Amino acid sequence: MTPMPSLADANPARPRHWWLRAGAKDTDTSLSVVVNLAAQAENLGDTVNTRLYWDAGHAANQDADALLDWISTITGSSRS
Repeated sequence: MTPMPSLADANPARPRHWWLRAGAKDTDTSLSVVVNLAAQAENLGDTVNTRLYWDAGHAANQDADALLDWISTITGSSRS
């Protein structure tokens, strides 16, 4: 459920790109979880894109187009 052990061990097979989103009103996951994941991944030199959605709850998805653009950027593909 958590990638933290993989990040803590600097697992070479870990993902190198992270898209992290959380709602500021999330009652299921502490905001510190997202902040800790982002900090650890950044400290390992991974690409991290983190945002908090104001007034949103758990599993908020408010910028799907931005996610697709980000994927296009990191994969070097064109989004048609």
